[in-house]
Order: sequence, then C-alpha cells, then structure tokens
Amino acid sequence: MAGDHEEEESLLASYSAPPDRPQANGTFGHPQRRTKHGKPLSLVSKVCFALGGMPYQMTNNVIGFFISIFLLEVAQIRPAYASVILFGGRAWDAITDPLVGFLVSKTNTRWGKLRPWIIFSAPFGVASYFFLWYVPADFSEEARLGWYFLMYCLFEAALSCFHVPYTALTIYLSADPKERDSATAYRMFCEVLGVLLGSAIQGQIVAGIGGSTEKDCNNPGATVSPEAKANLEKAYLVGAGVMCGFYLLCAATVFFGVKERKDVEGGSEEEEASFFEGLKLVFKHGPYVKLTMSFLFLSLAIQSVQGNFALFCQHALGLGDQFQNLIIALLGAAILCMPVWQWCLVKYGKKTALFWGTAVFIPTLFTLLYIPGNPYAVYPITILGGVGISVAFLLPWSMLPDVVDDFTLKTGTRREAIFYSFYVFFTKFAAGISLGLSTLSLEAAGYVTGACSQSAIVGFTLRMLVAPAPIVFIIISLLFLWSYPITEERRRVTKAALEHKRDKTRRNGQPDALDSSLEGSTRV
Repeated sequence: MAGDHEEEESLLASYSAPPDRPQANGTFGHPQRRTKHGKPLSLVSKVCFALGGMPYQMTNNVIGFFISIFLLEVAQIRPAYASVILFGGRAWDAITDPLVGFLVSKTNTRWGKLRPWIIFSAPFGVASYFFLWYVPADFSEEARLGWYFLMYCLFEAALSCFHVPYTALTIYLSADPKERDSATAYRMFCEVLGVLLGSAIQGQIVAGIGGSTEKDCNNPGATVSPEAKANLEKAYLVGAGVMCGFYLLCAATVFFGVKERKDVEGGSEEEEASFFEGLKLVFKHGPYVKLTMSFLFLSLAIQSVQGNFALFCQHALGLGDQFQNLIIALLGAAILCMPVWQWCLVKYGKKTALFWGTAVFIPTLFTLLYIPGNPYAVYPITILGGVGISVAFLLPWSMLPDVVDDFTLKTGTRREAIFYSFYVFFTKFAAGISLGLSTLSLEAAGYVTGACSQSAIVGFTLRMLVAPAPIVFIIISLLFLWSYPITEERRRVTKAALEHKRDKTRRNGQPDALDSSLEGSTRV
C-alpha cells in the first residue's frame, strides 16, 4: 500500500494543470469539447437499442441456473458427460468472441457493419437454443452427449454473432458521448430486467408445467416416472420457446429501430497491425492483471453457486419445489441493492466498495454449509446472497475503464478492445471451469441420473460446491484486489492528466487522436 501511495504522489508531482486561457467570450477556463454532434437520439431509438441487451442476459442466466439440472435430471446424462458439454461449450464460446470481432471489423454492407450480423444471426441463435432444451428420443447416452455439445457450441457461436456487434453498435449511435452514455443507461436497465425476467419466466414455467415429482419418490431408490419426465421435457421446451420469442423480437427491434451511423471511424490500421504488440503491453500492465485475476476468482465463486443452486435446493435442502421462487428472491435482492452499492461507490470509492461488498458474501456462503432445509431459514440467506452478487454485477465492469485510462496515460494508446475482449474471455473461462469441475465432482460422489433422491455423499458434495469452494475463490479474489493500485486519488490524477494532454494537443493545433479514441470507447 505504501508503494501505491508513492506512485500517486509521483503522478501528482508530474502533473500540473494548464493555466486557464481566455475564451472567445472574454472569460477564462477550459475550452469547450469539440465533437461532431448530429441530431440528439430520440427516446424511441434509445429504447429500441436497449432492448437488444435482453437476449444475451436472459438466455445466459437461464443456462447458468438450469442447464446442469436439465442435463442430469431431464436429459439424464451422466455427470462426466455433462462436464464435457459445459466446459467444452464455454471454452468454444470464449474463442468465438475475438473471431467474430475480427469478422465484424471486415464487414461493410448497405445496411451497415453491425446490424446485419444482429438480424441474420438471430434465427441460428433461436434454433440452436430451442434444440439445446430438446431431449431426442431413442438416442444413446453418447449420442446425447454429441447432440448437446453441438447445440451448445452452435448457440454460443450464434450468440457471439449477435452480442459482439450489438455492444460495438454503441459508438455508431451518435457522435455525442452524452447521447451514447444515455443509450447505455437504457441498455443497462434492460439487461438487469432481462436477468430477472429470464430466470423468473423459466422457473415458473418449469414449476407450472413440469409439476412436482414428489409423488414418484415415496419409495427408497425410486425413479421419476415416464409421465413426470415427459412433463419436464415439455416444460423446458415451452420455456425455450418463450425465450426464443424474446430473442427474435429484440433482434428485429434493434435492426429496424436503430440507425447505424456510417461516419464513425474505427481503429487505425496501425493499431490493427500491432495487435500482438498491444497484447504484450496489456498483460504487462499491473493494474489490469490484478483486476482481471480478482474478477476471475470472483466469477468462479459466483458461477459455482449459480450452476449448482438448483441441485443444491433439490438434493441437499429438499426444497426443489421452491427453487424458482428462491431464484427470484436472489436476483430481486441483487437488483434492488444496486443503487445502494452505487452510493457506496461514490461515497467510499470503487476499490473499497468492491472489497467489503465481496467480503460480506463470505459469511453468507458459510451458512449454506450447515443451513437446514427450512424455507424460513433459506429465504433470508438467499436474499443476503443477492446483496453480495449485486456487487459483482456492478463494480468490476465499472473499474475496467479506469484501468484503460491508466494505461492510456502511461502509453499514449488505449487498446481497449484487447482489455475488454480478454475480460470477457476470463469470465466465460471461469464459467466453463466451474460448471465442468462441479459435474465431475458429482460423478465422483456417485450421482445417479434419473433417481428421485441421491445419497448423503451427493448432498454433502453439493454443500461443498456452494460454500467452501466459493469462499476459497473469494479469498483469493480479495488478495488480488488488495494489491490493486488504482485508488480514487489516482483516478482523479489520471483523469486530470488526460485532460491536460488533450488540451495541449488542441492548443498546438494537432489532430485530436487521443480525444477521438476516448470518445469512441465502448463500455461492454
């Protein structure tokens, strides 16, 4: 911490604010920001753009909460095979993002660079998502492994073809940074709504159509009846159909309701040619490495809880019929707490808010190791868990722009495409590792597919997967965060120094490349 303070003092000493100079109206102060502003974005355009953020959040959260229990108890695939599907699919997804980004950058049509990707990828995303929840009849277990692995990879590739150009569309909405920020705020609201809506709709449909299997499980060693299994298969397909409807509607809304500006310039050829040099620079930047590692282990913790929560409720707590309501309580608490954490962010700083918000998650998880299957005890703990998850929704992504600014001040370039792409890569990598290891652990514990109840070892394993393992990940995340050097004081100094550089560039009459780069940034 002392080293961080010395670095801040060095930055403060090296920065001296430029003197105010007379303006055209005879006053003194900083010059007005020069931008090529067109017409302000209409409310309709902002809403149409924002709705495009829902498919990614809705489908990904449904997959995160439901895919494990679907593969193991509805498709009845052994845990080792489920591990191959979940880890392989996520690994493929992490690879497709930079590949799609490269292909999008080379696209140029009369409909624009980005919107064609959004509308033409949607049917493929919808079809592969629907069949991901379909149980093919008369397939061997190995054939089902191949089926779900293929559908998962196809869906994640199609979703990348939708989401990568959609996030890049932000800078093609307007040349005015304030208009882009306003559109992004609408997008964040729709994405948060999608998180809650997707899981709530899926959960209620599965509970309503799938019904309860309790009557099939009165005898020890009993299995779910064919009728109950058929109801569950139908329920998951109906839920998939509803998600597909949202997906297509949102894609069409973005394509027909948003105008893509053609006068926005992308990255320079020099930056594209020096990608690998930029990659080396990025991973030599200490703040980025520390923040990324902190975010990686925090994501591992959350994904471990999310991916095993349904099975935990079913086989460790005996509250399988309450799972859908517990999800609503968890995500509802997370969303409602976002304004609180936003206030903490402003009051105490990002690093402090994230550190203590993450630390609060530890005792909540520890409780899950011993909590009985009593709804009156489980619901309050679930709500407290939502308070901790809320921090992970909000703060890590808000800290990444600070790292980019810090890098820009030291190197003169932003390289934010690399920063964001690898941040996303590690998030998806964490999900793949977490889900893959979880299902392998259940295989080792003797999980029996199709059985009404599991052994005490399986229940104990599930408690370990949602409590001690995430706690270890969180502690490692906090250790990296403790050494993260960008404090509020350093952020203030960096911002002032960048403004100084821009002002100096303008006064010298040079092209405002740094300013253009800053205005062209996209917050993914």
